[in-house]
Amino acid sequence: MLVGMNSLQLLRGRHDRDLRAVALPLTWPLFALLVGACSATDEMRSNSVPASEAIAQVSESELLPDQDRLTSDVAWLAADDREGRRAGTNGERMAASFLENRFKDLGLVPAGEEGFLQSLAVPLEPEARGGAWILLRAGDGESATTFDDAAQVSALFCSASGGAEAELVFAGYGMRNEERDWDDYAAGDVEGSIVIIVRGTPEIPVEETTEASASPHGGGNTAPFGSSGSIFNKVMTARHMGASAVILAQHPKDQGEALLPFHNGHSAEASIPALTISVEVASALVPGYLDRVAAMDARALETGERLASSIDSLGAAALSSDVFRGVGTATNVLAVLPGADRSRVIVLGAHFDHLGMGGTGSLARSTWGEVHNGADDNASGTAVVLELARILKAGPTPPCDVLFALWSGEELGLLGSAHWTKNPTVPLERVTCNLNFDMVGRAGSGTLQVLGAGTSPVFETWMTAAGKLAGLDLAVNLSGDGIGGSDHQSFIRAQVPALHFFSGTHTDYHKPSDDIEGFEAEGAARTTALALNLIGLIGATEELPFVEVEREDPSAGKSRQRSTSWNVTFGSVPAYDWTGDGLLINGTSAGSPAERAGLLGGDILLGMNDIEIGDIYDFVYALGVHKPGDVVEVRYLRGEQEERVMLTLGSRELE
Repeated sequence: MLVGMNSLQLLRGRHDRDLRAVALPLTWPLFALLVGACSATDEMRSNSVPASEAIAQVSESELLPDQDRLTSDVAWLAADDREGRRAGTNGERMAASFLENRFKDLGLVPAGEEGFLQSLAVPLEPEARGGAWILLRAGDGESATTFDDAAQVSALFCSASGGAEAELVFAGYGMRNEERDWDDYAAGDVEGSIVIIVRGTPEIPVEETTEASASPHGGGNTAPFGSSGSIFNKVMTARHMGASAVILAQHPKDQGEALLPFHNGHSAEASIPALTISVEVASALVPGYLDRVAAMDARALETGERLASSIDSLGAAALSSDVFRGVGTATNVLAVLPGADRSRVIVLGAHFDHLGMGGTGSLARSTWGEVHNGADDNASGTAVVLELARILKAGPTPPCDVLFALWSGEELGLLGSAHWTKNPTVPLERVTCNLNFDMVGRAGSGTLQVLGAGTSPVFETWMTAAGKLAGLDLAVNLSGDGIGGSDHQSFIRAQVPALHFFSGTHTDYHKPSDDIEGFEAEGAARTTALALNLIGLIGATEELPFVEVEREDPSAGKSRQRSTSWNVTFGSVPAYDWTGDGLLINGTSAGSPAERAGLLGGDILLGMNDIEIGDIYDFVYALGVHKPGDVVEVRYLRGEQEERVMLTLGSRELE
């Protein structure tokens, strides 16, 4: 912990670096800002000011980035009391109030819709509220048995809230798999019925498998059945066969174990009520349940084939699932520092929300209920913006307006920044560029990635000198590979030049372990210095033309400009022989993001966020511009109907 030392002591002490070598790069930009704001700056105010010319005119200042202050801000935001700052929750509201008060204390001008604040709607984390029940009517139609023990009947992670009353039918494992000639719905119609299916898959001879791996969904080895054996695929299959509700019965081999926890499935939604039940309840609903499953398993184990059976009607039933999928209110926190030229605005942005107590976006599935502190992601970027606000307010009048924008809802799909660019609180045509800070808390090694540098032609010419002055080795990404996964993307979509600063991934990403202990204050201070350098250059430049970022050909191999190393997983199985428009998928991998989002074999992917998918190369590109945990909108064609779904990308490296 670095708290308790002043910034000069820290600069002197870390790695025995010479104080002057560290301090000098952190001091010159304020002089450049002062020069850029006065009438003597005509030589600098061109469309492409070489960094060397601006650097020659600078001198030292005592306004250094304060490592103590950076550390203190990250510690406050990442404290357990903030409850992970998930958008729309009390923890996020506490953080927003803290940030608002900081802007007030600095004497900045409110730039929201309600003072410093701008509200937006966000989806809340799904919540099973208990009270699930099943009612089975007797044949006489007058008596009924109700099952409502929470340990025996509960909501599935993909369940909609509501009820159903219909004929209860048993459909075996509820799978359809053409490759294995397996179709549990071939023998009957389930339109309008409540369908009960068995969790997992039957075992088949090991020699038929290519991978003897246990099913993450329980009930045997799913490898031979692919995604058709996964829970969400089964529920979606039943829904598309016309089921009004689904009941997932525990496999007999799992008898005595706890039911599947609601939050294990993240935020997938099947849009129909779906419950999970114990073996005991399944035996009460399905006569001879244990024997039926044993017979199916034995036949499959012997021959790899399904036991032929009909869709069995079990009588009239009703059920109810109480799942809350609500909408809450999140808040952007916005403040302006007026500059000499009020016609131009630089937006300094960072998102302050994180993942709350886990769930959607978490890469540590077993940690639901634990605080995901988000020290690096993104208390670090938020602290840098606060420090920039302090330094710029204390220094000379900047050459143009500076908007300090702390976004919410980034982890849910860039919601806060996207809302602002559609509902700007300063005229969007005045915005000259956006500098975005997201995960800048691990730059202690002196390296920092700068993404999106191709969005204006002057950016690349500045980077080497600006980075050197800040004591940073910059990995500069010029291409479209650098435009995804954070709030700068909202500005690029609005055709505003944008740079994204990022210190790299790590094993704590989107896990409870991303806490204050991993924060590297010196690297964050150098990132602050880099931003000051660039603000001076931007302020001294009359106009920053926007450049539409060109894509690289993913088939050409790894670009020299690609500085990220994300191993993003989507989980679809592409049909490589597909020659039509879009990307046809043959299925999804068990437990994958694609499966949890409800994608099925036969779907044709059409787009991911604003990237059109015309072929496999577009798809590879679309994955390459995002990082694990990003929430993306996927457009796809199912039959003749175009549909959309939100999907949380995963990563094999980090899970």
